[in-house]
Amino acid sequence: MLRAFRFGLIAIVLLAIIWGIASLPGTVRVDTGGYQFAAAVPVAILLLLLLDIVIIVLINLFRAVLRTPRNLADRRAASRRDAGETAAVRALSALASGDTQAARGHAKTAQRHAPDSPISLYVAGEAARQAGDHAAADQHFATLAQHKHGGFLGWRGLVQHHAGQNDADSQSLAAAHVRRAAQAHPGSPWLREARVRLATARGDYAEAARLATDKAEIGALAIMAARQASDPTLAIDWAREAVRATPASPPAYLALAAAHQRAGFPRAWHQARARAALRAGWHAAPHPDIAAAFLNDIAAPLERARAAQTLAGLNPNDPESEKLLAETARAARLDGEAQRHQVGADRAGTRFVCSNCQAETPEWRHDCPRCGTIGSLVWTGRTPVTGPMLPSPRPVDASA
Repeated sequence: MLRAFRFGLIAIVLLAIIWGIASLPGTVRVDTGGYQFAAAVPVAILLLLLLDIVIIVLINLFRAVLRTPRNLADRRAASRRDAGETAAVRALSALASGDTQAARGHAKTAQRHAPDSPISLYVAGEAARQAGDHAAADQHFATLAQHKHGGFLGWRGLVQHHAGQNDADSQSLAAAHVRRAAQAHPGSPWLREARVRLATARGDYAEAARLATDKAEIGALAIMAARQASDPTLAIDWAREAVRATPASPPAYLALAAAHQRAGFPRAWHQARARAALRAGWHAAPHPDIAAAFLNDIAAPLERARAAQTLAGLNPNDPESEKLLAETARAARLDGEAQRHQVGADRAGTRFVCSNCQAETPEWRHDCPRCGTIGSLVWTGRTPVTGPMLPSPRPVDASA
């Protein structure tokens, strides 16, 4: 309704203007040279309007003629850009399928049509990297790193390219690229992870632990830093950090006990702290290595059995406690006691399993031997035993 009213109002105004012009009196005369033109005022106004329209049309035609070369160039550029993007997508698909040869072919096509496009540079560099053409990969990724919008892809490509090579020079280059990428793109989670990986590859576990943000990674790397530290005090600090980050990790408590055992004066105090760490470890995360370290200085079978009862009492309903009691009782020729605990011992842990890829390994390490995930190995097979079997655990100083 409102639209119809507006249309009617505009029509009335236009008709009024036309009526007013048509009713204007007088004549317009134009003298030029030896010629004279005369016309009524309404006709003259109409001719002027028509002349304006013709001039506008001619100007637009002239502009269109002038723009034709640029429009043609833009269309050609758009066509090349579309062809380059299509080739780049095909190269990405080939890379995803593992067909490196096809990827390089499509990447070359993308480069020919759009040599400065970030996606063209990236697929060309990645295809060259996977094909082992190190010089070409470096060239494409370095060019991409200078791009205003796609620079991070270039830095990432350079880091991955050099980090994937095992020689010391490549690792050094990867570390240098990571530092420069961090300056250009501060706060990137991927860069922090890359720095953790590179520090780990160099064996600088302290640096890797300082850079890590994931608790499992921090715990695993801090254990390695404690083992690596030449200063016993620093080793104790790193082991404590591992316990704080991963309080259910047996290797963390073992690292703390080992660090205290390495320390000097006061010797008795450090030995007491080492045993306290082992007790706290058994209370939080029982493991055969903790029991072995706790019983290491006890030789007599009966004495070992008694000490095992003390340790197992800290976590009585755990299969590891049952297994420890069964083994020490059997060694002390307490066959009835050993048989009583053997039922629960059958459910004790047997290996470390990666929580990421389910790979198994008998020994703990800071990363998975299959997928390389840091801090992913978990001791498995521990199933709580139902029913009371031993006295309730005594309070344990877990902050040792």
